[in-house]
Amino acid sequence: MAVFTVTKREAQAFKSYFPKDIYRNIDKSDYYTLASLDDEDFVAGVLQFFVGFDENKGTFSRICYLFVPEEFSDSDAAALLLWEYENILADSGIDEKNREMMDDENVFAYSCSAENFSGLESIKDIKAKDIYSISFIESAEFVKIKKQIANGAELEQKRFYDEEISSFYRKNDDCGLLLAKKDSSDTLVINFIETDSPDRQDVLKGLLAYSAKRVADQYDKERLVRIECTDYESLDKLREFIPEITPELSEE
Repeated sequence: MAVFTVTKREAQAFKSYFPKDIYRNIDKSDYYTLASLDDEDFVAGVLQFFVGFDENKGTFSRICYLFVPEEFSDSDAAALLLWEYENILADSGIDEKNREMMDDENVFAYSCSAENFSGLESIKDIKAKDIYSISFIESAEFVKIKKQIANGAELEQKRFYDEEISSFYRKNDDCGLLLAKKDSSDTLVINFIETDSPDRQDVLKGLLAYSAKRVADQYDKERLVRIECTDYESLDKLREFIPEITPELSEE
C-alpha cells in the first residue's frame, strides 16, 4: 500500500472521496492532502491537514479530514496515512505539542471552526429544544441517560467529557446525548451522538447545533470542533442528519 500527496492535477480522480468544502482545499496554500492506494490502485483512504503559524505557539498543524472506504476497513490505511502525516511534520520541524493527532481506529473524521460548524446548511437554522449542557445534570442522571441510549458503546464517566459542550436531550421518556472532549491540541472532539427519540433527525441536529453554539460561547468562534467515527454504522447515522460533511462517495 502506497501513500502519496494529491495535487490539483490528480484531484478529479479523488473527488468522490471528499465532501465539497474539503475537496476545494486541495492544492490551496497551507493545505496538504494525502491518499493511500492498494496494490491494484484502489483508493484505500484519504487525509487532509492544514499547517499554519500562530504568534504564541509557532508553526502548528491540524487534521481537517480522514476517510477510509468500508471495503478497506480491515486494512492499515488510516494508520499509514497518520504515520505519513506525522513523518511530514517531523521532517518539517514542527514541535510535537503543535501536531494534532488522532486514534488510527477512526475511519472518518471532519473538523472545522465552531463558527463554520454552526453555519452548516443542515443545522444553521435549527432551534435546539429540550437540549442542555450535561453540566446541568448530576452524574446519576448522566449514567441513566447513557445506559438508555449507549447501545453497547463504551462511554466514560461524565467527568471525562467537556461538560459545557457535551449536551443531552430529554423529553418525556425520550433521550439524546452528544459527548465531546478536548484532545492534546485543545480541539473539541465529538465522538458520540445518539438518541432514542422518534424525531431522530431533528434531535440529532439539535444536539449538534446546540453544542456548536456552546463552543463559540464558551471558547471562541474559531475553536476547532472535530467529529470522529470509528465504524461505518456511526458514519451512516451521521450522513442521515448532516450529509454535507460526509464523502460524496457515501451518497451514491
